[in-house]
Amino acid sequence: MKKLYPLLLFLMLCSTVTFAQQTMKFGHVNSAELMSVMPDLKAVETQLETEFKAKEDQLTAIQEELKSKQTDYQQKAQTMTPEQRAAKEQELGKLGQKAQNFYLLAQQQLQAKENELKAPIIQKLKAAIQEVGDEEGFLYIFELSSGMPLYHSEKSVDVAPLVKAKLGIQ
Repeated sequence: MKKLYPLLLFLMLCSTVTFAQQTMKFGHVNSAELMSVMPDLKAVETQLETEFKAKEDQLTAIQEELKSKQTDYQQKAQTMTPEQRAAKEQELGKLGQKAQNFYLLAQQQLQAKENELKAPIIQKLKAAIQEVGDEEGFLYIFELSSGMPLYHSEKSVDVAPLVKAKLGIQ
């Protein structure tokens, strides 16, 4: 047993030195920049612009109706009875509330649609980054656009060209 200890100690020392000699590979990527050059994103942006324009047109129609009714009310207010004025003011208030509610709902719908349409693109980008990390033996790949890394040395590898190649982007 006493002869076994020096041998175990020697093996542990050798394995520690071997592990320490292995280079740790770190990389960094700006995924927002990568995503901006992905062809899939252009189609999403086009679809979002179309939906935004449709919502904007609907809101404009509601606002024009409100403005028309307000002008009409201002012109006829002097000749109306107090009950008619109150009814017209209530109608204008409801229409104003309708415009505001439509605006808020449209914003929420557009944001949800953007998230829905971009989710597959983000997933595709993440998968490409993971594949590059596995294939190239990176220990970590840091995201630069999030502002997390306070420093990256020249030894840190920008994996954007590798990810672009994986995605088929020039």
